[in-house]
Amino acid sequence: MTRESSFHRFRNGYQLRVSPHDRRYYQMGSARFFALALAIAAFVTVALGASAASSDTAPLTNAKHFFWAAGQDPTGTASSVTNDIIYHGGSAGPDAIGVETTPAVYLVYWGTEWANGFTTPDTDGKLYSSKTLQTYLNSFFTNVGGSPWAGVQTQYCRNVPAGTTSCAGIPGAQYITNPKRQLKGVWTDPTPVPSDIVAYGLAENLVDDPIAMEAQRASAHFNYDPNATYVILTPPQTIATGQPVYCGYHTQTTSLDGIGNPYRLQYAFIPFLNYDWPGLGNKGCGMHDVNARSDAFGNGIFDGYSIVTGHEYSEAVTDPDNFFSVQDGWNDDTTSENADKCAWYHTQNIALGGHAFAVQPTWSNEAFDAGKDGCAVSR
Repeated sequence: MTRESSFHRFRNGYQLRVSPHDRRYYQMGSARFFALALAIAAFVTVALGASAASSDTAPLTNAKHFFWAAGQDPTGTASSVTNDIIYHGGSAGPDAIGVETTPAVYLVYWGTEWANGFTTPDTDGKLYSSKTLQTYLNSFFTNVGGSPWAGVQTQYCRNVPAGTTSCAGIPGAQYITNPKRQLKGVWTDPTPVPSDIVAYGLAENLVDDPIAMEAQRASAHFNYDPNATYVILTPPQTIATGQPVYCGYHTQTTSLDGIGNPYRLQYAFIPFLNYDWPGLGNKGCGMHDVNARSDAFGNGIFDGYSIVTGHEYSEAVTDPDNFFSVQDGWNDDTTSENADKCAWYHTQNIALGGHAFAVQPTWSNEAFDAGKDGCAVSR
């Protein structure tokens, strides 16, 4: 299992919360260009390479929960398959929602490369187009709503006491639903993506974080939906040598609307997953994780896209709030969320809309409490 780690930004400095059980902190002052050194069991150097402006008047912002490539989690691994996830009250801050009761997804293909089209090689050298990748991912989210796989998350709810592990029989429980047609919009934004965007992702949600800003632009483009996850996908770009390989993250950005009201939205960042990652190769984020051979639809070469975006989607649905680093939805006593607990475990194909898609299981308290494997692909 992997544990997602959380980076926190405070005034005039940066901190890393190493893990829920190890509260050692490493702090550095702000700098416009900086490198982050992580000392966790052994020292891991992370070259951020991102521009990070700071300000005494800048508001505090929210942590990011990273989904690391197998073996890349700098906080180490967590054995979390022997305990339930717990509801944490849904009261982290203004407009907290606890869970997304009517999940929705907006996909944003950000960058001139998506607009112009590009190709990416399979392990045998065969080229696949960006359009094929977009069709694969659009089809996944077009059909995930109403599926047994998404049904696993419908056992979770809000409006129940903190500490709840089962919503069954609790008056007033408001359950996550599983409507069809959860994909509400697709946007190819042709504006250029800043260089070192993956390193930007390792920094906290700074006021000028371009990924958070793109999520806000997306909400303006599509209209704001408090129950939606805005998924930001970037094209191939250079990766810093020595940088830990993360496959994505989800978080929640906090800003204000034009009249001073909180304007918070859930978003996920998915860097280009089929990189030739330094020291890891191009399979680190799931390429061919389930399907050894690729087909014309993209099974095999794009396995990682349905695994990783599915992971972030399900976590955003069940644990969306992240107000000043407080996760107030469903996660376990190590803060592992429903997809963390089953990361890179029993990945497999499921059928959606007449096609196969590689996915990982997500955690089911219901199955675990019945003496079954807690990592489930259906309910």
